[in-house]
Amino acid sequence: MDRSYSLKRHKEFRYTYARGRSHSMPLFTLVYAKSRNDSVRIGFSVSKRIGNAVQRNRAKRRMRAALTPMVPRISGGFNVIFVAKPDVLEAPFEDLGKQMETLLRRAGLMRDEA
Repeated sequence: MDRSYSLKRHKEFRYTYARGRSHSMPLFTLVYAKSRNDSVRIGFSVSKRIGNAVQRNRAKRRMRAALTPMVPRISGGFNVIFVAKPDVLEAPFEDLGKQMETLLRRAGLMRDEA
């Protein structure tokens, strides 16, 4: 995933959590909010409940890799945060992408391919 799509600042995460709406599935919770930007900004949140630093970073890498092919189809103008749940490390990689796409569709953030 290109770094220009990354949600980087603590202030952006706080705004998204405070103003955003959420949808949940067994592996993730999706939190999203309208932003002033025209592009989509994506962040990943993995708490210490998931494991040590190595496991948390592995979870973020897997989440980023699963989401990368979908980024061009996500509607712009939103901040999006995927919050990992404990089963994310053991889940098959295909399930990560399927659940992310399902959450984005539920939120109405996924454009159909033209």
